[in-house]
Amino acid sequence: MEPTELAQWTPIRLTLERPEPLVDWCDLRGVAFREPFFMQTVARWANQPADGGEPLRPVVRTTLSTLEAIDSVGECLEPSGFIFHMSRCGSTVLSRLFGVVPDTFVVSEADPINSFLEADPSALNEAALVACLRLMIRALGRRRFGDERHYVVKFSSWNIRRLALLRAAFPAVPWVFVYRAPVEVMSSVLKGRPGWMQLQRYPDQAEHLLGIPAAECADMPPEAFCARTLAGFCAAALDGDDGTPLFVNYADLPAVAWGAVARHFHIPLAAEHAARMREEARYYAKDPERRPFVADGAEKRIVTPETAALADRWLGALYGEMQARRAARLGI
Repeated sequence: MEPTELAQWTPIRLTLERPEPLVDWCDLRGVAFREPFFMQTVARWANQPADGGEPLRPVVRTTLSTLEAIDSVGECLEPSGFIFHMSRCGSTVLSRLFGVVPDTFVVSEADPINSFLEADPSALNEAALVACLRLMIRALGRRRFGDERHYVVKFSSWNIRRLALLRAAFPAVPWVFVYRAPVEVMSSVLKGRPGWMQLQRYPDQAEHLLGIPAAECADMPPEAFCARTLAGFCAAALDGDDGTPLFVNYADLPAVAWGAVARHFHIPLAAEHAARMREEARYYAKDPERRPFVADGAEKRIVTPETAALADRWLGALYGEMQARRAARLGI
């Protein structure tokens, strides 16, 4: 298939292997990104019968150069906003709310972006990485229905540690960092451990992606690994703050979405769009069964004294600084 024929296709996988990186593409024209996460939408597409028969969904594999070859073909949207987050803090609520606005679509925690951001420095030099990252994010932002005007990217929690690369690729895109009371985040993470918690078993990767020294991983209690990793996420957001991002507390949700964040992303909302967002906020963001949302803050504040002490030691001051910047920029 010629590169120009892929202009309306979407990259779904990136393999940075020697001798040459490869990109897998699929035809997602007419497929709404309605799931909480990008790869869940890809899975739905892959399992749907084509033309009433058995699922048969072709994937085309190309070299990395195809990203550049098709960048000027078709219609790519520049991102309207980036959503970064601390983990387990309501960022999926925020992304889901923008996902119900008719002229807006959200790409959430897409594997191809993660693959670039976790790349070994020997695979691509920094300048090439920034250029390819920009091309990949633009390729993910192609119009698939024709009426899209706004494109929001939600990143995986650890991606905030690569903020400098993303800002180099998109220096003008406004961003937010979503966070929550440290004890509540630690409680959620320790009860249902996300992928980055598993990196404690792979010390070299933990050091590369999370900044935890490899030599310290083996003997570190998981609670300490959790606290130090979360501290790294928050510190990266604060260190990368140039005075323009919004710091959004979980407690600000959902109203901050159709208020300050929509304005920050320059996404105008008609009254009916805000009403859609308010309706969507009634349900659990990650639940396909659309269960009505029930606040769980009190439950998440029940932790061991050791966990509470770690949260205060590693995250207390960072949380206080984020609260101060939140208040200054949201006028709270």
